[in-house]
Amino acid sequence: MEWILWSLLALLAAALVTGGIYHLNFRQQQCKQQEVNRHAVVSAQQELSRMRNALKHQQDIISLIQERMVEGLLVLDDSDKIQLANRTATALLQITQENWEDKSIFILTDNQTFLSALRRSKTEHASSVHQLMQMDGKYIRAYVSRVEMGKIHGTIVLLVDVTYSVKAEKMRQEFTANVSHELKTPLTTIKGFGEMFSSGMLTRQEDVQKYGAMIERESERLLFLINDIIRLSEIEEHTENLNTPVELASAAKDAIQILHQKIQENQMQVRLEGSCLLLKSNEGYIREMFINLIDNAIKYNHTGGEVGIRLSHHGRQAKIVVWDNGIGIPVHAQSRIFERFYRVDKSRSKEWGGTGLGLSIVKHIVDYHEGTISLRSELGKGTEITILLPAR
Repeated sequence: MEWILWSLLALLAAALVTGGIYHLNFRQQQCKQQEVNRHAVVSAQQELSRMRNALKHQQDIISLIQERMVEGLLVLDDSDKIQLANRTATALLQITQENWEDKSIFILTDNQTFLSALRRSKTEHASSVHQLMQMDGKYIRAYVSRVEMGKIHGTIVLLVDVTYSVKAEKMRQEFTANVSHELKTPLTTIKGFGEMFSSGMLTRQEDVQKYGAMIERESERLLFLINDIIRLSEIEEHTENLNTPVELASAAKDAIQILHQKIQENQMQVRLEGSCLLLKSNEGYIREMFINLIDNAIKYNHTGGEVGIRLSHHGRQAKIVVWDNGIGIPVHAQSRIFERFYRVDKSRSKEWGGTGLGLSIVKHIVDYHEGTISLRSELGKGTEITILLPAR
């Protein structure tokens, strides 16, 4: 009997030990699972935090782009209420952010051209509507697009400043019209006299000489005009580089020498004072600039008048002053004096054979050097043109 009791005690002890081991293993498994779960939760939290940061970073980038855009951006819902608008758009449409809440764009702005484009975008079947508008002295083109994404409907508007393009196109049209007119005048004269010669109407020697001289003069005027147009185009296209040092006094002397005959014929006194060196320039351009300035000062002067050229350093710039004691320029014409084909006195310009492009060429040469040009003039007393060019 004793051995049975001892056997039962042994079995019980074994069972207790086995159960303890099993329980210990179970607890270890539970701890391991909890550790795994804890790591998973931490990982999930870290991933969510990373995604949140990435999303915020993207939103910050979008906000930065949207606010720094030169173009105006506007997003409207189907009720024409603003969902998004950047600073450029609100400035152009004169809208303050405090007024956005629950208000239609048709209430927020009174720009009828813009509102008309919005209406057309809803009624027309085109994917987008383009509208040119004037806002605060600028030309703005509005690109209005209707968008549909499932049940979401709205409008995206892009406002682009096209002032430069519109003005450039107007200048091109004016230039074409002016060139056509300027070319037509001498060509009509040449054609008319040519017909007179070919028909035999001119038989006397003095008539032949008279009208032959007129044809020659008009042909010369035509040639000057074509050369100036070509030269102006070359300067605009920057066909020649500014990479050589130019002594301004030397270029001015060359110009005076080229105009020597005209100076003598009009008994002009031309004075040159000072000197200055441009490190990066183009000798041909600078000489041409002086020729046009001096030639213009001679044309709009009296016989025996004076023309002066003063050269000096002005800080890091070269200062060029060309003055005359001629007839002067009326105040109303002074702002247009550097425009192509603009003439203050058309009869005087025609008498002297001017093309109306001389001062425009000067302005383009100054602009190419990234310089400035200004003018002071008084009727009956003369004109002074001041040019500042980078000397270094």
